[in-house]
Amino acid sequence: MKSSRSLLLVLLAALPAFAQHLVPAPVFNAIATEYSGEAAQESDRQIVEYHRIQGSPMMAEVAEKVVLAKLRSWGVESQLEQFLSDGKTRYQTYISPMGWDMRGGELWVESVAGDKNFQPYRLCRYSDAPMCVSTYSKGGDATGELVEVGAGTSETDYQGKDLHGKAALAYGYAGDVVRKAVLEHGAIGVVIYPAADDRPEHPDMVRYNGIWPRAEELDKTAGGFQISANQYTKLGELMRRGPVRVHGKIDATLGVGRLTLVHAWIRGTKSPEKEVLITGHLDHPKWSANDNASGAAAMLEMVRTLQALMAAHKLSPPEVTLHFMWVPENFGTIAYITKHPEARSCDPWDDPRQTPSDKPYKAGEPCIVADLNLDMVGEDTVKTNSRFYITRTPDSVPGNLNGLMADVLEQTREAYLFAPTGTHNYWPAEMAPYAQGSDHDIFLAMGIPSAMLGHDPDWTHHTSEDTVDKTDASEFRRVGVLASAAGYWAASHAVENPTLQTPFASSEMVRNYSQRIAEGLAGADSAANQARLRFDMKVVQIFAQDPKGTISPLAIYDAAHPSRPGPRRLTIGPIYAATFESLSGDDKKWWDEQYAVFSSDSPGGGLPVNPTFPVIMFEAINFMDGKRDAAAIAGLLSAEYNHDFDAAWVERLVGILAKLQLVTRR
Repeated sequence: MKSSRSLLLVLLAALPAFAQHLVPAPVFNAIATEYSGEAAQESDRQIVEYHRIQGSPMMAEVAEKVVLAKLRSWGVESQLEQFLSDGKTRYQTYISPMGWDMRGGELWVESVAGDKNFQPYRLCRYSDAPMCVSTYSKGGDATGELVEVGAGTSETDYQGKDLHGKAALAYGYAGDVVRKAVLEHGAIGVVIYPAADDRPEHPDMVRYNGIWPRAEELDKTAGGFQISANQYTKLGELMRRGPVRVHGKIDATLGVGRLTLVHAWIRGTKSPEKEVLITGHLDHPKWSANDNASGAAAMLEMVRTLQALMAAHKLSPPEVTLHFMWVPENFGTIAYITKHPEARSCDPWDDPRQTPSDKPYKAGEPCIVADLNLDMVGEDTVKTNSRFYITRTPDSVPGNLNGLMADVLEQTREAYLFAPTGTHNYWPAEMAPYAQGSDHDIFLAMGIPSAMLGHDPDWTHHTSEDTVDKTDASEFRRVGVLASAAGYWAASHAVENPTLQTPFASSEMVRNYSQRIAEGLAGADSAANQARLRFDMKVVQIFAQDPKGTISPLAIYDAAHPSRPGPRRLTIGPIYAATFESLSGDDKKWWDEQYAVFSSDSPGGGLPVNPTFPVIMFEAINFMDGKRDAAAIAGLLSAEYNHDFDAAWVERLVGILAKLQLVTRR
């Protein structure tokens, strides 16, 4: 009881009460008054009219005709940038997608059991539902019998079945099914239906799937179609009568394309070479109103708002540059940082793009202070049954971006913002543990503090139901004001305070570590768990003694656990999934076991409840800076994830990564 009471006093002492928020009220209010949720929603309506596939002409078209056109109409410094996308060019571990020019397509049921009286009917037409044609489908015209192959992703799915000249009917991911059914078993194409547990309460929606062929697969790949659960049910009834033949036509070209990015800058007045990045991916199939036309649209209104307020002298220009970047998700960002070595962290970080002999960052050189990544920010939270969240940075990337974002989140909540034509829904909003899935991952892999602003769970995600009517002008306004205020404050204080150190960071840090302590107290009474508890309590005590202190938990751990040289990463993560396709034997077995051990429920398709193996691997690689051995990395992972990792586990991971030339041993 005594120890619990002492712990409570420490926690309370570390949570100081602040009379005012970090962003001054006049600044926040000016942004809140100017930012229009309706304007952001209108930009969303314009963006969703384009089938915005990475490497496609329509992606370049929306970038130029909507995003760039608006920026230039406001007098904002802006430009396009393009990178080769041909299915073989590599950016770090990522293989760029092939260029895809999509013009049309449709799928028909031609005959059933040879019934001469059967009336053919259309299952899918691209012009009606663009997602019904699998992205990166090869053009062609083919007719064949449908063969049910279950998931269609493993060899057992094809036992005793002849696919030559036929179409595979499967519920696996289109790209995986094509590689199995078409490339290995001679199918002419694939028809994909939703798995039984994939949102069965919405049986008419069509899912977004892609084939993602590589250049060397161009001659052998084929096209695919997506159908709804109800359409699959009807097909099943027909197939019980006898063979069902389908006819698919796709008018599309696969070849060399370009990844198109849009840049906009509000230049800093003191250190313009430094940047606070605001990012969001512009791509995704027509419609994809929330994912992620909403992020792209919200960013446009952010630029207009800040530019207008500065022109009216209601806000001063920032100290460092605000750089807005609309990207093809992941592929565009990884291409950008590969081709722009000056895009690097302002804080010390072992950057794999540099050799160990390269000079460290010096004042006056370009660098990135922080990144805010907007991905799915305009949801009507009632219609989509979702909540707004901001991801924290993982332990490997210290700093106080978490504190800044938590404070502005609370400031936005208190402001009770709505839009004239928007809803008055309750605002479910919170800080969330680091989770993967968007462009913030890449910046975190470079040691750049990055937060993702998004919504989950969203039952419309990656489906034909992700339409503008599921957006909310009020949510656009809330999130847009929050991101504008946080980004502007960061860019206005980054010269004298490059790590974004604020008293509020202490409060957010303590809240986070208090949760860890609670989990530790409920955990096993093992030596490893007790060690984690002692470390977490030490972090809290240090912040209780000096809430404005600059010592990060990572620095606290490193100081208390002297280490020897260890593995060093050779690439910027996260590692592209296809990189691990070559694993075999014991390595493949161990790898698959880790996915099983570190699996997690994702309620409603939202963020995982517990850290998954890709997240843990990402963090482990981030700790591999050549200065920490396996034991130190295991200790850091154990402290962060409340799990007993040991040096042997890390060594096993390093061994596999080293074989793939992703890390080097020291």
